[in-house]
Order: sequence, then structure tokens, then C-alpha cells
Amino acid sequence: MPLDTEKEEALLSLLACELFRREPRINASAVDWASVLDEGNRHAVAALLYPGMKRLEGVPQGALAKARGAAIFAAESSESMLNNQQAVLALLRERDIPCAVLKGTSVACHYPHPELRVPGDIDILVDAEDLDAVHGVLEENHYMLAETGEMHICFQKLGLWVEVHRMASVFPNNEKGEFTKKHMLGALCHVQTAQVFGVPFPALTGMYQLIALLTHMERHLTSFGIGLRQMCDWAVTVHAQREEIGKAELALLDRCGLLHFAKIATRLCEKRLGLPPFGWSADVPDALTDALLRDILDGGNFQSQDQIRPLGNILTDAYNIQDSAKSSVLRSYIQNIRNRVRHEHPWAKSNLWIAFFSVFYLLRWTVRMLQGKRKKVNLSQAIRSAQSRESFLRELRLYR
Repeated sequence: MPLDTEKEEALLSLLACELFRREPRINASAVDWASVLDEGNRHAVAALLYPGMKRLEGVPQGALAKARGAAIFAAESSESMLNNQQAVLALLRERDIPCAVLKGTSVACHYPHPELRVPGDIDILVDAEDLDAVHGVLEENHYMLAETGEMHICFQKLGLWVEVHRMASVFPNNEKGEFTKKHMLGALCHVQTAQVFGVPFPALTGMYQLIALLTHMERHLTSFGIGLRQMCDWAVTVHAQREEIGKAELALLDRCGLLHFAKIATRLCEKRLGLPPFGWSADVPDALTDALLRDILDGGNFQSQDQIRPLGNILTDAYNIQDSAKSSVLRSYIQNIRNRVRHEHPWAKSNLWIAFFSVFYLLRWTVRMLQGKRKKVNLSQAIRSAQSRESFLRELRLYR
């Protein structure tokens, strides 16, 4: 797929250089480096650009200095997060609570330079029956309950966020979704000791790790989209487990309804991020990998669709993954409102409240837009964008 700008080509080439030592083919003088770094920041991958930029001739010193600053900041953040993570794990270990790290260091350890992966929250998987015990031990140590979600509870302490998961993801109520959920309930029986910078921590093994990453990407993709950092995570992790992926593992992904998505994501990483090719992903049509890349670049940073994607996301956020044939923009919007009302106004039980808030939220959005507090949105354009995105999501055949 021809990309729109030298910026996108440079961004992907530099990521391929860092992740898999692919020689960057970039005319440094033709690149708007400020734009590349801004794009990298929006996708939380700017630090990963620094090693490749150092190898190029003609990169302005100012741009190189900004990339170096991003790398230093990422390294400092990674060290701080690792120390905080070890403190949380120590608390759980003292109470003999089985756990595993999700995302974060469990994927950073596969990067050539783990410190350059900008950390997010600390995500810990525990058994559902241990959730109350984890809640207690964290509150005893001054972590405050900040949020309760369908699959996790969040704690905060001095700006640090810890997400304690009772499950790796939320699964649809269809045959393959139920199978995946049942399979992942046994995840904590399949934990290994991984390490980064010599610091050990528990992580899921093999397919449990890959399925956890796929379901995390799927969950975000069907709502507000994923960024390049998630694709980098997938690329380095699937590459690290290359020798463990055989017919049985592919059959497992197929039973989960995630094989098609795994193949598309893998093929994209092969084409754009330098991932050495797998035989099992070779039959993916270019159109699907191109569509996924465009969705990531457009949606992850609100760049080319910044006038319509915010509302478009609301229209597809509740995409009916368990019965995509019944999905429509209107159904998705109503389900989005239903989910929002359940979270923000749990007292509003009647369906009449759903109708009320469906109109109220739209009117409030319009008023804020007229007041200049929201970007102006072309509604018909947003609906067309949402319909196009729903068509794309159907092509991923998630849990089907």
C-alpha cells in the first residue's frame, strides 16, 4: 500500500530497523523529522526511533536530540515502572497469591532494547477468587481503588496505576468466545519466570501469552483502535515464540476464532516492521493488511480523520462482535449509550433512560461543538466512516 507521506514510510522503516535490524532506506533530507517524531509520540514509539536515526546521515541534530531525549525518558520511565512492579509483585508473593504480568515487561523483554519500550500501567493477572485478597493487600499499602471494570479493578498510588485483572479480556457470548474464555481461565497454571535487565517476574507461557496479546488488541481495535506500539509488541513476541508455533497451536487459535486476525497482524508486521516471515501467514490478502495499517495510522493518532473519527468511534465502539451480521451504526450507538449509562448512571435501569440519554448525549455533544469545546464534526461523513470501519471489522472475522 502506498503510504501518504514520507513521514509514515520513515516511521515504519525506523521501527523495522530497531526491532529486527532492517537497514533503514530513508532519504533523511526529504523527511520532515519534526512530524515523524510527533507521530512517534502519538503512538508511544518515539524512543524506538532513536537507534535507527543515529545510523542515518543527514538527520538534523535538533531532531536527533529530541529522539535521544525520548529514549532517555523511556529508559527512566521503564526503570521506575520496573521497580514499582517488583514492589507490587513482592506484596502478592508474601501472601502466596499466584499472578502473572500482562503486557508491559512481559513483552518488553523481547525487544532488542527493552528500556526503549515506553511503559504504561502495571497489569497483573490473578485468579478471580484472589481478587478480594489483592484488593486488601494493596489498600493496606496505600494503593487507592480508582476504578472497577468488567475484567479488572484499578488502583492508584502517587500517579502509578495498577490494573488487577480477573481475566485476560472480555469474551463474546458465542461458541468460540466461550471456548477462549474457558481456555484462558487456566492461564495461571502456565506461568514462567521471565526477566528484563536481570530482574525476574512471572509471565504467561506460549500460547497463553499470544492469546492474551491478541485479545487485548482485539478489544481495543473494536473500540477506539490500536497504535503502532501494540503491533510492535505483537511482532517481537510472536517472533520470540516462533519455534513453539506449530499445527496444534494454529489449530488452537482457530478454535478460539483468532487465527484469521493473528495471520493479518503477523503479515502486517512482516511487510512493514521487518518481522521475518512465517509460512502460516503468507496467504493473507494485501488488502487486509493494508486496511489494518491504515486503521492504525488513521485511528491511533486521529491524523487524517481527526474531524470525524471521534464521533465515528462512538458509532462503532459497541460493535457486535458475537453476531457481526446484526451490527449496524445505529445498533452500535445505542449499545454504546447502554454501556455508558450502566457505568455512569447505574440507577437508570429502564430502557426509557437509554432513549433519553441517546438524545441527551448527542445534544450535549452538539452544544459543546458549537461552543468550541469539541471539534466540529460532519455527521454524515462520520456515519460513512463508521460504516466503512464496521465493514473492515467484519473482515477480521473475530471469534468466528
